[in-house]
Amino acid sequence: MKKFTQLLTVLVFISLSIFVSCKKDKTGGDPEPDLTDVYGSALASATWAPTNVSFDEQPRTEWDGFSLTINYVEASDAGNIIANSIPTETGAEDVWGDEETFTLSDFDTEGHSFKITRSDNVEMMATLNADEAPSTLTLEFRVEDPNLRVNGFYGNWVFEFEKQ
Repeated sequence: MKKFTQLLTVLVFISLSIFVSCKKDKTGGDPEPDLTDVYGSALASATWAPTNVSFDEQPRTEWDGFSLTINYVEASDAGNIIANSIPTETGAEDVWGDEETFTLSDFDTEGHSFKITRSDNVEMMATLNADEAPSTLTLEFRVEDPNLRVNGFYGNWVFEFEKQ
C-alpha cells in the first residue's frame, strides 16, 4: 500500500509539472501577422500609376504615362517591381530600371509605412493609405550618382501613386 501511495504521489507531481509548464497564449490566441507578408500583399498584383512626381521638391512631368507593376512572393519574402514606360531621357533608367527585385523592412503599422530596398541598393520609404486594400502609395528615395554624369536625375525623388 505504501508503494501505491508513493507511486500516486509521483504521478500527481509529474502531472502538475506538465500542466504548469504549458504556456498560455497571452495574445488571445491570434498570432501576430507577418508584416512582410501584410505589406508585400498590399503592394502586390497591382499596377500603380503616378499622380504626382517631384524631384528635389520640384514637379516633374516626364513621368506621365509611367507605371509600376509590383509582384510579391510570400514564400521568399521578396518581390519584383516592373517599370513600364520609363522616360527616354538619359538618367531616367537610374531612377527606375526595367525590373528590380525588392525586400521589405522597418515597419510602422500606425503610419502604414515601411522601407523597400531594391536590388540596385536604392532604399525607398513607402507609405500606404491603408494596410489592407490600399488605393495610394507614396515612395520617397534618393538616387545617387557616383560619377555625376547626368544632371537632373540624381537627388531626392517623391512618387505619389494611385492603384489602377
